[in-house]
Amino acid sequence: MTTAENKSFTVFKGDTSRLRNVIPIAERMTPEFHQTEKAAIFRRSWLVAASALDLKKKGDYLVTDIPPLKASLLIVRGQDDRIRVFHNVCRHRGEKLVRDANGCRRAFTCGFHAWTFANTGELIGVTDATQFCGLDKSTHGLIPVNSEVWENIVFVNFDPNPRQTLAEWLGPIHDQYKGFSDGRTKIADHRVVLKTNWNLAVNAFCEGYHNLYIHRNTVPDYQGSGSNPNRHRAYIEVGDHFARYSAHGNPNHKATPAEDILYTASRPMFPSFIKFDMDKLAPGVNPSRFHQWAFDIVHLVPNVVLGPQANTHSLMWFWPIDHETTDVRVQRFAFQTDRPADRIAQQYAIVRGREVLREDLATMETNYLGVSSGALPHIFLSQQEMLIQNHYRAADDLIAERNVHALPKVA
Repeated sequence: MTTAENKSFTVFKGDTSRLRNVIPIAERMTPEFHQTEKAAIFRRSWLVAASALDLKKKGDYLVTDIPPLKASLLIVRGQDDRIRVFHNVCRHRGEKLVRDANGCRRAFTCGFHAWTFANTGELIGVTDATQFCGLDKSTHGLIPVNSEVWENIVFVNFDPNPRQTLAEWLGPIHDQYKGFSDGRTKIADHRVVLKTNWNLAVNAFCEGYHNLYIHRNTVPDYQGSGSNPNRHRAYIEVGDHFARYSAHGNPNHKATPAEDILYTASRPMFPSFIKFDMDKLAPGVNPSRFHQWAFDIVHLVPNVVLGPQANTHSLMWFWPIDHETTDVRVQRFAFQTDRPADRIAQQYAIVRGREVLREDLATMETNYLGVSSGALPHIFLSQQEMLIQNHYRAADDLIAERNVHALPKVA
């Protein structure tokens, strides 16, 4: 796409024939519609549950909650080095088995009646066992949740019989990111609960149209350039359960004195984007190999945004608690290092990124007030907001598919 106003152009890829640029939005803000979303989208989709980079050693575990399904999950790397996901529920009386957020154990003992489970899920200890008639320990292990690990990201699916494997769900991008997160570790973990609808929260991170305006004070020149004044995306692609774009870094970005010092002695990170060997990137990262590339945004349907960069990446979750409350979680990752210069540079990038994140979060509650008031019959989206268009297309497809399967069979 070229315009007289903007010398840059966007490469579009994927089937856009079913995307709509006019979205009736108020109807999606209701409690009734949210119930439909929970059943049709969150109970049947492959959901990102955690980063496997938090589970490096045998016995490492973490507990996370899935708010729309009121589920607590125990994610653990067993003694056999395999990552498994279980409902965080004791098989005796349903008490929450593990209460701390993370740690490393060979076994888990319930605090209620001290039943004990191996970190591979088997029930290995029952107190006062002679008083349980007919109890078969082999059939009372922890309750598993369908799970797969993709590029150090743990996915779960609550459907007892998922319609697709994770590879089928991700489609063409499944094999395009091999090794992109290798050698990295988590450097930041943010969490905030906002009075907004989860769709609006996802949408806020699926376009760059806002960048020139919301972030004009914190990072005024880190994207775009003289040839791209409106900061159009270099590449936009849509798929069944994903969409992604590549952002245009500004080659004329004026580094702050801190950037000059820190990024000279370490790997450059946000908001500085330097030239590097594109051949070192996984093919899915900067897929068009745009030479002034800054970062990608990858929307993983339904509620996760992955942000790959050259020396770092981020994971962002937008979990609905109800139709008007969203649990936002943001994790940032960078190369593991013991060098003081690298550690200081990472902390600098965290602080700069956090300030930009706060600007993004600030719009979400006021955005919700506007669209939930009923004053706005629809939202009107540009081509640069195509990831948002794809978000609603994917959601509608999942709802329609569930409705078809819910119909009674004709004899």
